[in-house]
Amino acid sequence: MNFIAAKIESMKNRGESVKNIILYWLPDLVSNAILVSLPPMFDSWVITRLGSTTLYGALAMGVNFLYMLIKLAEAIPAASIAIVGRHNGAQEYEKCGDGLSDTFWTTFILGLALFACIFFGAGVIYAWLGVPVEMIVVGIPFLKAKAFAIFLTFITLGLLGFMRAVKNTKVPMLINLIGLAAFFFFDYVLVLGKLGFPKFALMGSAYASIIQYMLMNAIALGYILTNPDYKKYFSRVFFSVFSLAGILHLLNISWPIIIDKGTNAWAYVWLSKMLATMGGLAIVSYDVIKNLERFAFLPVIGFASIITFLVSNSLGAKDYEGAMANIKKVYLLAFLMVAPALLLLIIKSHYFVSIYDPTNQFTDFAGAVLPIISLLVFCDLTQVFLAGALRGAGDVRTVMWGRLFACLCFFVPISFLLSKLTMISELSRFTLIYSSFYLTTGLSGVIFLWRIKSRKWQKTVV
Repeated sequence: MNFIAAKIESMKNRGESVKNIILYWLPDLVSNAILVSLPPMFDSWVITRLGSTTLYGALAMGVNFLYMLIKLAEAIPAASIAIVGRHNGAQEYEKCGDGLSDTFWTTFILGLALFACIFFGAGVIYAWLGVPVEMIVVGIPFLKAKAFAIFLTFITLGLLGFMRAVKNTKVPMLINLIGLAAFFFFDYVLVLGKLGFPKFALMGSAYASIIQYMLMNAIALGYILTNPDYKKYFSRVFFSVFSLAGILHLLNISWPIIIDKGTNAWAYVWLSKMLATMGGLAIVSYDVIKNLERFAFLPVIGFASIITFLVSNSLGAKDYEGAMANIKKVYLLAFLMVAPALLLLIIKSHYFVSIYDPTNQFTDFAGAVLPIISLLVFCDLTQVFLAGALRGAGDVRTVMWGRLFACLCFFVPISFLLSKLTMISELSRFTLIYSSFYLTTGLSGVIFLWRIKSRKWQKTVV
């Protein structure tokens, strides 16, 4: 007991205070709720008001695939922020403007290429995902329209990333809030035909996304081009400058982040594909469970972001023990924050599922699986959190290779084999396949924990 007490006292006197950690975390919690959790939860809830499992399934599978592309889109601005921020700190303002030009054209070209692939390959994508034919029929036009929203999303993330790189976090937050409010309004009225608007059903969701990102792009462009404080960054309009060398440089920096984010997002796509072999009931159950666990998981996402810059600052100051103390403190806080939410999902699983099931078609099925998945989410906690810590140390390749190994060498073959176990009940097969995803994230967590324990990450050259 004395040993434990001494450890706690030592941890208390090193690193950031718990109060400061909470103050850092709260804004991230709000931002992640706006960007990650609330839109898909609200969208799914609106679509379920139509009372059609077919429409809900088409939405779930299409959006899950597009989520992977959005994670790829985040990689370019993430690399750009590092470049532009460094130039801004050195007061090399025109180079900051060049950085925005490179980011804009990179996101524009990649977004346009992906738009074309999705628009012309929507049917192939749904067929590869293995969804029922009736979902493919209604899903193709939805995915084509949603593809244009993805193209706009790429550009939006680049513009907002530039503002953050020059230390403007308030305006991007406001733009995100305006975009979220626009999506909520138009999603509700266009899907269900409220307030005199025509009823577009599933297509209304795609139209709402297009309106959301057109509005956000218009506000962001207007702000950047008219703000007097930004004139120092541009000798001419930024999108009139095209540099192939700058684009290639940005892509070269981005590729580890692209692989890292892409691997994690692709695992969700593969999971949905394996579950889709069981039919529409499994597809909609997967979407409900995924949305609920992501909402409960929001505190961890925020803490993972916080530990990145806390570790970075500690290592910059050569305070290695402070970095370790911060990791332990923040991990404990993340656990304490997420545990009550997951416990609530376990206890009231059928109630939370029923919110998305007004016709009571899948509540019993998904409600039986949700408690088991909620317990396994703790495996993801360790993986996501330690990945953030390693990124803070600049050890991004450990994260990238760890996730790649766990996904390709464990998750893909195991989930594929489980999907072929037709001699067990549908409920058992669904649970085993879904559980294999979290066992995979647990394996990634073990790899990252081994790296943390080795202390080699503290010496990573950035």
